[in-house]
Amino acid sequence: MTRRQVLVVCMFDSIHAGRWLSQFIDQDIDFTLFPSKKFKKIHPKLASLLKSNMGAKYSISHPVRITKILGYLDFLFFLQFSKMFRRNFRAHYLRKILAGKKYDYVHALEIQGAGYLCDEAITKKDFQFILTNWGSDIFYFQHLPEHLPRIQSALAKADLYSAECQRDYKLAKNLGFKGHQLPCIPNGGGLVVGENLSFGIPTSLRNNIVIKTYGGTFGRGGLAIGAVARILKENSHLTAYFYSVTEDLLGQTLELKAKYKNRVNFSTLKNPISHKELEEIFLNSRIYIGCSISDGISTSFLEAIAKGVYPIQTNTSCAGEWVDKGAIASLINLNNEQLEEALNFAISDSNAVDLAGKKNIEVAKELLSTSKIALIAQEFYK
Repeated sequence: MTRRQVLVVCMFDSIHAGRWLSQFIDQDIDFTLFPSKKFKKIHPKLASLLKSNMGAKYSISHPVRITKILGYLDFLFFLQFSKMFRRNFRAHYLRKILAGKKYDYVHALEIQGAGYLCDEAITKKDFQFILTNWGSDIFYFQHLPEHLPRIQSALAKADLYSAECQRDYKLAKNLGFKGHQLPCIPNGGGLVVGENLSFGIPTSLRNNIVIKTYGGTFGRGGLAIGAVARILKENSHLTAYFYSVTEDLLGQTLELKAKYKNRVNFSTLKNPISHKELEEIFLNSRIYIGCSISDGISTSFLEAIAKGVYPIQTNTSCAGEWVDKGAIASLINLNNEQLEEALNFAISDSNAVDLAGKKNIEVAKELLSTSKIALIAQEFYK
């Protein structure tokens, strides 16, 4: 069988891109990677793939190749040439790459960066164009007049479409997608799932609350900080870990850390802990909280069910699709009252969180394990 040639346009600093691509490491595929937007550093997961020597080969199609400072060179190169030629030189360079080599697939991993870029760069096709929806790519941005026509244009050009929520397949079809729908799987790949509760401490014996603490456009981590502050005051045995704290919420997090020195810890979006360290925190947490105005499944929600953590997630995500599959969680509106009610329930009812932990691990083992998701993902480039 001839080795498949796949050009992947993606964010070079994204763990999701690295995790997606790592599913194919033993396949007969030559991957060429092109950065969809500026970045500072290549994510370690992606960097390790570039050095790998297994079945799949990963390389960068780029005018500069000094990996350690690639992000800075990338920024200067495309910024200067875009100014010089008064056009999007990143799209121009991608167009030249597409004209210079034959690919079986060109895959845009998310829409607002890679999807728009590919839509601009692709003028003719002798390959299959895959468009993958991440998070809120359509669900949120379809409501913004400056984005809607660009989403529709990218969907019209795509031959294949993938998303992690059934919600988004319906939206894509409504917005004009007429190609083939690929399987609905998590866009960051599967997760390590425990065989039983010995994989971690039983949920009811855990005392930590783990909180995704995004602010910015989508995140509403501030709501969670306020609720957890009140819970910590009323329950002296509980601890909290805030992760992916964005700059706009750092002050509130530091204040809480100062008040509860040994009971509160955090890591920021700019200086994150490793995925392995975060997995350990989940394995020792009773409750997970995720609050946003818009999301896909939320990878953190999936991490929670795979590690026996009781999830509290705002219903602005696709988490409800996993509840329909058998997972147990509290899906709440974006308000203090429902969040605190869900927190009090998960703190006070040990039988309920143990039942949820067992059931969620069963669901994750059946539908979310890395080996099962990778087998489905490998059908994308057949």
